[in-house]
Amino acid sequence: MSFLDTPDFPSRVQGFARIASLSDHAYYIFPKTGALSVPDGELAVLLTAAGIEGTLEILDGCTTPDMARAALKGTAVADFPVEERTTQSAAIDLSRAGERRDKPPGGTLIYVDRVFSVKGVGTVALGFVLSGSISVHDKLRPVPGPEELRLDVRGIQINDQDFDGAGRGIRVGLSFRGVEAKELEKTRWLDDGSFVLSDDLTMEFEKSAFYRPAVEGRDLHIQLPGELVPARLEAATGGLHAKLAISCPVWDGMRVIAVDLNGKGLRVAGGATLKLR
Repeated sequence: MSFLDTPDFPSRVQGFARIASLSDHAYYIFPKTGALSVPDGELAVLLTAAGIEGTLEILDGCTTPDMARAALKGTAVADFPVEERTTQSAAIDLSRAGERRDKPPGGTLIYVDRVFSVKGVGTVALGFVLSGSISVHDKLRPVPGPEELRLDVRGIQINDQDFDGAGRGIRVGLSFRGVEAKELEKTRWLDDGSFVLSDDLTMEFEKSAFYRPAVEGRDLHIQLPGELVPARLEAATGGLHAKLAISCPVWDGMRVIAVDLNGKGLRVAGGATLKLR
């Protein structure tokens, strides 16, 4: 398992939005002061929009489960199972952590967060396997990327150790033959060619009860799996329509988050479920 955190919150919401889009399970630690701050509330709203399950952690008896749930009322975190523990213990119960409900139904998909060249190795991409599995000699499609380009996986590393393959949830380093790093500078995902690619999304939108402005007719950002992308939002029959700045891999039931980076106070506008049918 990988544990993801970011040091840039609350000044920036982008880091936790990316983490929420990649994670299977959230650990929400109730403030040791026993009271929620505005950023604490925004984080609970973000997890609600992401649609992932989680655990509500109460440390050193700073509050009671009932009081914590009351403070978090109106967010999904209020319904998370509670774990009470002491900070003197390093033990964390991982038994509730499972795969997120909106994971891709099939195919191999990897989110890429870095691409660079290594002398003697070639082009290397770092990222997380979001679905399926990857093996040496597999052929992968860069998204976005040259339409006909397929990348030959030369090697796979996990924690600087060589492996023949890797599965879902693992952070990997992939090396490729016959491609320069500059050719992949805009690539954010790698897939096996089985995913639908689109920059035109129709979705069922669930606006946060704590976000006041309308979202229709506005330019916001959509948090896709791993990547925050500018989008134009418009009203559509039965939901909301988003025109993205780039094409991305999509599937029916995929969860995304609408983010207002210029929002006053709350920057999370809500969550949405994609409908391809």
